This record gives sequence, structure tokens and C-alpha cells, in this order.
Amino acid sequence: MKNKLKTALGLFAMGSLAMVSCTDVESVEIVQPTVEETYPESYAAYVQALNEYKASDHKIVYAWFDNSEKVPQSAGQHITSIPDSVDVISMMYPESLAEFELNDMEEVRGKGTKVVYTVSVPDIEQAWVDQQFANGGDQSTMTSEFNAYLQTQLDALFACSASFDGVIVEFVGQDPTFMTETTLAAYEAKQNIVLNAVSTWKNANADKILTWQGKPQNLTDKSILTSCDCIILDIDDVEDTNRLMLTVQQALTEGVPTDNILIAVSTTPESSSDTSYGYWGSTRALGEVANWVSAGYPATDGFTRAGIAIYNVQNDYYATGGLYTYVKEAINTLNPAPTK
Repeated sequence: MKNKLKTALGLFAMGSLAMVSCTDVESVEIVQPTVEETYPESYAAYVQALNEYKASDHKIVYAWFDNSEKVPQSAGQHITSIPDSVDVISMMYPESLAEFELNDMEEVRGKGTKVVYTVSVPDIEQAWVDQQFANGGDQSTMTSEFNAYLQTQLDALFACSASFDGVIVEFVGQDPTFMTETTLAAYEAKQNIVLNAVSTWKNANADKILTWQGKPQNLTDKSILTSCDCIILDIDDVEDTNRLMLTVQQALTEGVPTDNILIAVSTTPESSSDTSYGYWGSTRALGEVANWVSAGYPATDGFTRAGIAIYNVQNDYYATGGLYTYVKEAINTLNPAPTK
């Protein structure tokens, strides 16, 4: 399978290089043929190899993409520029898709890539807090009002799914271990609104991807996790592999599946002078996490290091001149996979 993949990629690359010489210095508008049009057999072999690869047993790669720009000015604002070996792309703004986005989604689907979006409970909670403070209210005393707001927001977000291949549900919550009876009841009421919304959506969309993100150990009812394709663990406060292992072990409480764990990690900012995120000390966290995931031994760990999920994937396009250099390096560390 891997040899077929490399052969198809080589043919595709040769076609791409051949097209570079097809230029004209005259001041006229020239419509260049695509690689697909110029080398249809090589391109078809490449696409077939991609689909076979993504259907095979390999380390999974998710990537979050900022699609806030609805009038694109560069290739970096298209998901079609993301490396073809990414398995799942999550669009950060699913509500109003432009025509070019719908077309891009169809193009990447042809290469076996799924397109999803995130339903983030923490974002809903933060929006509620901001709204209450702006209106001079106290969000902590408005449990019933918040629950109604939460239900409305969840309904609106899940209604966006028709154009997508699935959703990521982000729920962090709190450790319920030492909650008082009253606090636990309120916490479970909020949690159950989320779980019921997710279950309703999944029952109506059995063929679509459902992914859980956050801290699954904070769920008092973990039954929804058995319906999830993957579980993404955030590592915001992690800066070394020892802490990373501890974070995973803390998440894998009773009832949390252990065979589909992905680690979320960010690219670094576009500017090399900005080190505010995406680093472990002076080292890029993306490469460190990819190495850690690829080196996993499930028999001794007690869980499967199934892959990674990359925040701010578009940063790497702009930071490396459109090459997605560090994202491709991470993917190749995880799998000998095709790259653009």
C-alpha cells in the first residue's frame, strides 16, 4: 500500500513540475490546464491511492481550519491547500458557507478527506458569561436561564450539519468527584442537555462522524463515548512527554474508550517572533507530539495512540511560504503518507 502511494505521488509530482513550464510572457489572460486535465491517469492513480490509504489502518490526523474569510485572496484561505493526507478538516465557522467553500469541500472529499465542524460547549458558556456581564447580570445565579440558552445554541449549531460529514463535540466540564449534592445535580442537568442533543443528532445521522473533545473523565455519564469515532484530548498546559502521559492517564477513567485517543496540539504562530503558543520551550510542540504518538506501544500503555488533531493548521501555510512544512513533517512522522 505504501509503495503504491509513493508511486502515485511521484507521477502526480512529475505532472505538477511539467506544468510549471507552461507559461506565456504576453499580456493576455491565460487559462492553464490543471494537473487533473493534463495527466488524468496519473492523477486518478494518485487519488485512488489516497483513498486506499485513508481507508487503511494508520495514524489519524485532524486539522482545524480558520475559514472566516469568505472572499479568499490567496490559496492559503482554501482547504484544498491543506496537505491531502489530512484525514479530517474541521471548519471553524460552519454557519454561512460561501460557494467556493462548498466546492472546496467536494474536492477534498474526492481525496477521502472528511469535513466537520466543532460544537463547543466552552464557547457557548463563554458567550453567555460575556452577555451577562455586558448586561450587568450575574451568570452564576441564572442556571435555568443558561440551560435554556445552551439548548438554543446547541440546536442552532447542530442544524448546520447537513453540509458536513460530522461534528466534533467539545465538552470540558468539571471534576464531579467532590461536588456537593446540589452542585452535582445542577452540573448533570447541564451535562444532560448536551448529551441529549448529541444523541439526538447522532441517531438522525448514523453515517456521520462523531468525535468527542475535551476531558471525558468529567462526564458522569460516559455512554456517548462508545458512539464516537475518536476522542481528542487537549494538552494546553503540557510542555513535556511526562506531563503528556499523565494527562492521558488522568483522562482514561472507567468508561472512557482507550482505542481511539487523539492528542490535540497547535501549530506555531505565523510570525517566527511570536512564541505565545505551539512550543515546548524552544521546540515546536507539533513535532514533539507527533514523535510521541508514533512511538506508542499500546500493549504497555494500556491505550492506543491513534493520532493527532492540529489547531491553527493554516498558520503553517503562511509561516512556510505555502508549503505546510511542519504539518507535513508531523504527518510523515506518524505515517509514510503522501504530501503535496
